[in-house]
Amino acid sequence: MEFFTIILEKSSRQVLPDNFVKMLDGHRPQNMKLRQAGNGLRKLWDVEVVFDTDGSMYLDRGWKQFIHAYDLRHRYFLVFRYDGNATFAVKVFDTTMCRRRYQDDDDASMLCLFFLSIRLCLTPI
Repeated sequence: MEFFTIILEKSSRQVLPDNFVKMLDGHRPQNMKLRQAGNGLRKLWDVEVVFDTDGSMYLDRGWKQFIHAYDLRHRYFLVFRYDGNATFAVKVFDTTMCRRRYQDDDDASMLCLFFLSIRLCLTPI
């Protein structure tokens, strides 16, 4: 399953979509692992999962460190891909609509060209 979020405010936790919680079919993990999508399994971030009284699921302790490590900022677009083993691969797009490049990235360069071409096609003449 994949879903996206846009960072709109600084927060020490990140809510996960209700449909993702439903997909877990009652399983309530205590921890998840995050990795930046382009780096294989070289760096995994342990993040605590919490649930509120309404059943909403949040990435909590460890999320702030992930944000800091990848310099995630206001209006960045994040794509989460769940692999089924309590691990998310996270793709990070900045305000230029291009995938962020990191030192340990394997595959970010071509996505920038793709999004720039879409942006040019959608720009009124």
